[in-house]
Amino acid sequence: MLKSLKFMILCAIALVATAANSTEIKFDQNLAVAHCEDQWTKRGILDGDMFSYCMEQQIEGYDDTLYLYNKYSNIERVELIDEVVRFALGKWVTRKEYQMDMVAYEIEVQGEAYLNIAYELRSGNIGAGLLEYCKSNWLSKREPQWDMVEYCLDR
Repeated sequence: MLKSLKFMILCAIALVATAANSTEIKFDQNLAVAHCEDQWTKRGILDGDMFSYCMEQQIEGYDDTLYLYNKYSNIERVELIDEVVRFALGKWVTRKEYQMDMVAYEIEVQGEAYLNIAYELRSGNIGAGLLEYCKSNWLSKREPQWDMVEYCLDR
């Protein structure tokens, strides 16, 4: 009973849609439930504990996504953050796949890679020419892969 109440409270909190800057990040409870039911139903029987855990991960992922978007939009600015969020949502939030924890993970990986690159550039450890070369190979508005730019710079 306590788990059910906790789950309902977490769902109610997560249902608040947030529009930050120009990227809107929403939590779709129906898709989250469908994903977790699919993941934790075996031979027609739902594992209630694992379903609850899965939903908690979805809600934590949503909260982390909002936090990271705010952080990289306002506190430690990341170039192309709106595109990073759209890329992560497009990759991990579909009708077949709904994993808000992976959205948050993707945003954090790309945001931290950008911050690492910016630091190295300010420190004089990488040249602008090499950075432009790596960006031209790995960075686009459709697929903003700062982690691959960072990898390219490290080679």
